[in-house]
Amino acid sequence: MTKHQRRWPVAVAAAALTAATVLTASGGAAEAAATPPGGLAGFKDGYAPSDGLRIHYAVAGHGPALVLLHGWPETLQAWGEVAPAFTKDHTVIAVDLRGLGRSQASDSDAQGTYTALTIAADVHAVVEQLGFGGQQISVAGHDVGGGVALAYAAKYRTEVGHLAILEAPPTTWYLQLVADKPNFLWWDSFINGQKPGVPEQLVAGREKTFYGSVYNGSAPGGAPSAKSQQAYIAAYSRPGATRSGFDFFRQQDTGERDVQKLLDDNLLTMPVLGLGGQNSMGAAVADDLGNVATNVTPAVVPGANHWVLEENPQFVVDRIRELLAR
Repeated sequence: MTKHQRRWPVAVAAAALTAATVLTASGGAAEAAATPPGGLAGFKDGYAPSDGLRIHYAVAGHGPALVLLHGWPETLQAWGEVAPAFTKDHTVIAVDLRGLGRSQASDSDAQGTYTALTIAADVHAVVEQLGFGGQQISVAGHDVGGGVALAYAAKYRTEVGHLAILEAPPTTWYLQLVADKPNFLWWDSFINGQKPGVPEQLVAGREKTFYGSVYNGSAPGGAPSAKSQQAYIAAYSRPGATRSGFDFFRQQDTGERDVQKLLDDNLLTMPVLGLGGQNSMGAAVADDLGNVATNVTPAVVPGANHWVLEENPQFVVDRIRELLAR
């Protein structure tokens, strides 16, 4: 894959057709609670100020910090079956990304307020508030959280001792994947193939249908549980959440290249785990990470789709434990 591929030449007509097909079904936010989800059982909730916003986190345990970053369309609750396994020997910090879960949203993405490097700065504000600023921490991210985790490691590399990327191609290799397979990541084409604001209008009131179609794809393997999906849909049904999630994708043509600039001729050297689901990204996660890091260990979750944190949480725990021991 070339790291200079642009994503914008997406299949606009296909995106519009997808939108029409996906959103014609009835139902939506009315069946989901209007309040955002809480944190994690046994964890203490808190907020850190960053860029004039309140960033929500859940924290528990003691010892060196392990920061967990969720993907889209999820919240920090995605780590519910993984995070408790590390609290005996780590201070586990799960963060709601900007505008998602209980974290406050920016007004717009006009100034690049949803780039991976900007979100990484939010996470760094949380880390500093909890007393780990300047210390070496471990960071794990799934999906778009993986992109933020990589940006964090690139920006604050002297403060990151271990890095785990789950189901997320790095930087511009993501752009290449979308360009090569626009129908595979159809939501990216849907979001970027229309004028800003139009996708939000099409999804409004139909959150259950839209997000449900993302969770329950056609690929073999599992999906988030019905309980998790209900919580996520409730979170993404609140004002501003869908737009915040979409802005993560809108910024990537610029944002991913900004991260890549920090990695060109300056690859990451800390131990890195690249983990993918067998029926999703598989070994490609680690393969692509080899372009930005020198010490990558691959892992493939047997029989799993994209939602590896719920499909096989023990496998994820075991692989992250192995990483932390390196």
